[in-house]
Amino acid sequence: MLQEQIRLAKVAAKTTSKILIVGESGTGKELFAQAVHNFSQRSNQPFIAISCAAIPRDLIESEFFGYKGGAFTGARQNGMMGKFELANKGTLFLDEINSLPLELQSKLLRALQQNKIMKLGDTSAIPVDVRVISASNIDLLNEIKNNNFREDLYYRLNVIELFIPPLRIRIDDLEMLISHILERRCRAMGIRKPKISQGVLEIMMAYSWPGNIRELENCIERALLLSQGKTICKAHLSMRSTEELNSSEPSPVSLRKSSKVLIEAALKKNGGNVTKAARMLGISRPTLYRKMKEFGLF
Repeated sequence: MLQEQIRLAKVAAKTTSKILIVGESGTGKELFAQAVHNFSQRSNQPFIAISCAAIPRDLIESEFFGYKGGAFTGARQNGMMGKFELANKGTLFLDEINSLPLELQSKLLRALQQNKIMKLGDTSAIPVDVRVISASNIDLLNEIKNNNFREDLYYRLNVIELFIPPLRIRIDDLEMLISHILERRCRAMGIRKPKISQGVLEIMMAYSWPGNIRELENCIERALLLSQGKTICKAHLSMRSTEELNSSEPSPVSLRKSSKVLIEAALKKNGGNVTKAARMLGISRPTLYRKMKEFGLF
């Protein structure tokens, strides 16, 4: 299900086109952006990531563009470089771009159009060569309709769109992801990779993972710490996942319902166009047709 998006990302990495990554929180949007950078001709240059939601509103402009010494009360005497300057010749990842205030959106648009920035308190523009990858966990087209996001900025950022599907609709990838995360965490912790009981795998396959890969990573790390190198069993999992399985086992139904809702939403948004809906969901047309038949959506 994710393979088409990976293929598109590899193609996009070889260009200088701007990329918009869309996906729920925890799906690994920054990892995707980092992978695009690593696969690009800018891989030996900086990769700078910034969360637009994590910066106080009155500091965003200086974080983006920097400031000249003495530009405002409390400013450093020698000034400060902004993220655009730090990412020069490399890649700038703007996470949660949907959180960017409207007044900053116009300044970002101007910087992208002119490939120049102006520091706070300065009067001369600085040329920059930055490949911008942005990400959003909500539909920016709806934000445009609600006058929360500039349409011209959206089309400037969204030359190539990558959709990272939530973990609940790519459950077939779960065993591979678990193995990969286990190996990575075990290397970092300097311990041997433990076995996982069949019961634990069944619980994980049945769970809907609302926190996506971030939640999966946390669950695995906790299990590793509690198992102390022994086989990971049900007692080592977080209560959230075991409770969901034990409460009349609703997870498979919830998973099926979630998948159907996502497919219906994608079809509705694309006016029933199966090709566009499949692209949005990150799956092939035959897979989408099979799912539509399964859910009685013909």
